[in-house]
This record gives sequence, C-alpha cells and structure tokens, in this order.
Amino acid sequence: TGGKSIGIKDILSYYNIKQEETMAFGDGENDIEMIKQADIGIAMKNGCDKVKEIADHITDSVDEDGIYTYLVKEKLVKEV
Repeated sequence: TGGKSIGIKDILSYYNIKQEETMAFGDGENDIEMIKQADIGIAMKNGCDKVKEIADHITDSVDEDGIYTYLVKEKLVKEV
C-alpha cells in the first residue's frame, strides 16, 4: 500500500532532500499523514477540521488561491 506520506518519503530520498526543507498543503483527511510527514503542514481554509487541527498553518481556501497566498506571504514566490 501507499499514500501521500510514502510518496513524500520516496521523493525526499530520491532527490536527497532533507525533511526540514519540506512543506505540504492539504484539505482532506487523506492529506493528514502527508501534512504530518512534512516539516511545515498547511491546511486550506476550506479543509476539514481534522486537517486544520494538525496543521502548522491555515491559509486561504482553494478558491481564494490559498497556496499562492501562503507562498507570497512567506516570500517564497513573487507576487504577480
């Protein structure tokens, strides 16, 4: 069996990336293990309560471009 957290582990291993350099965004219960696996877990505002409870941060909803908003706020991408 697999899951998103297994995929994260495999990608980190393949590209030799440290867990401390990862972040994951999610909104559903199927994202919980992935968010826990990442160093920084971000829940979408429209996400389920269980995801919001375990996330490090909550960003705007999917419809409000939450991922982009978070990345701009953290100065990881330039605002366009």
